[in-house]
Amino acid sequence: MKVSGYGRTGLVPQENPELTHVTLGTPMGEVLRRYWQPVCLSSDIDELPKLVRILGEELVAFRDKRGRAGVLDAHCAHRGTSLEYGRIEENGIRCCYHGWLYAVDGACLEQPGEPPGSGQKNPVAQPGYPAREYGGLVFAYMGPADKQPLFPRFDILEREGWQLFGYRNMSRGAVADCNWLQIQENAMDPIHTAFLHSTISSRHFTDIYATLPQLDFKETAYGMKYIRTAKLPSGRTFVRVQEAFAPNMRSIADNLTPDRPHSERSTLIGWWVPVDNTHTLGFHIEAYDPNDKEKVTTFSRAKEGRTAGTQEKHRDYADTQRNPDDKEAQVSQRPIAIHALERLATTDRGVVMFRRMLRRAVEDVRAGRDPQNVFRDQDKCLINVVSGNTVT
Repeated sequence: MKVSGYGRTGLVPQENPELTHVTLGTPMGEVLRRYWQPVCLSSDIDELPKLVRILGEELVAFRDKRGRAGVLDAHCAHRGTSLEYGRIEENGIRCCYHGWLYAVDGACLEQPGEPPGSGQKNPVAQPGYPAREYGGLVFAYMGPADKQPLFPRFDILEREGWQLFGYRNMSRGAVADCNWLQIQENAMDPIHTAFLHSTISSRHFTDIYATLPQLDFKETAYGMKYIRTAKLPSGRTFVRVQEAFAPNMRSIADNLTPDRPHSERSTLIGWWVPVDNTHTLGFHIEAYDPNDKEKVTTFSRAKEGRTAGTQEKHRDYADTQRNPDDKEAQVSQRPIAIHALERLATTDRGVVMFRRMLRRAVEDVRAGRDPQNVFRDQDKCLINVVSGNTVT
């Protein structure tokens, strides 16, 4: 039956603001502000400040010459000049316009143009957020000061003798031109690998992803996971388990899994961090054995706009049409995917569960409770990761 587009394509329903909007005061914006969020790479602030936009706020990340990281409002409290042009000094960052000096916590240390005893310095502070560096990333806590949680830990990042490195996940572009949710929930959509990455586009991973799998989804203490089980043409069984942690973290195992008996755990944690309602940044922290530096995931070698490290960068628009990847599939869902127009099927159970998990976090914050994965006890903030691949 042919269905007319009249009144259907010309009028688009509103997006779901409860889960997609991230600015201050929005339901999901308040949830995301209860967690430590990566804002840039540690290497971004080796010598100069780094202008960043996170959750709709303009910030500047920097490291003073004593090695302390700071994340402050981008605009100087004096006259609004951006501190991205500030000078890094021993004790902080100095505004280029009138020389006001700010410590990493925002305290105004100097106002060199003011006469002695003017009394202006003490009441002035530059708004900012607690910051810390871990695994090659700079993190900020952007929520209420009295709700600051402990920094989360992940067992796969604490392997004895292993080292960590942080990098940008640019598989959806240097800055993804779409809402964070439609990228993050992709981690709980395992069926798409049999199509987008295998049979409709070129083979982005290995042949074993082309076999249609059986799917299961389960909630965990930290979020949810999927179990993707495929009986391969070789007679072997491929089981892939991946996890999403509330609200915007995930752990995914490498995707170049060979068709031979073996087992491998995930070695990375990833974040999709909203820039604003319609743009997103991706970050990874990966653990590796320094005695086997080649044993790193292909994600770290992927070219901008590609998911797998084995794929060449797209040459032009026509190439993206012939060989689409995650970027094309998700960004083209509109700047913010319209949930009211979706026709979810049985294989979308993971997406449904993930959105339900986020709604619980929204309700927890509204009720004054800590949402899932906000840790207060140092002995209970270690997340045990089960993501991995097994072929038997």
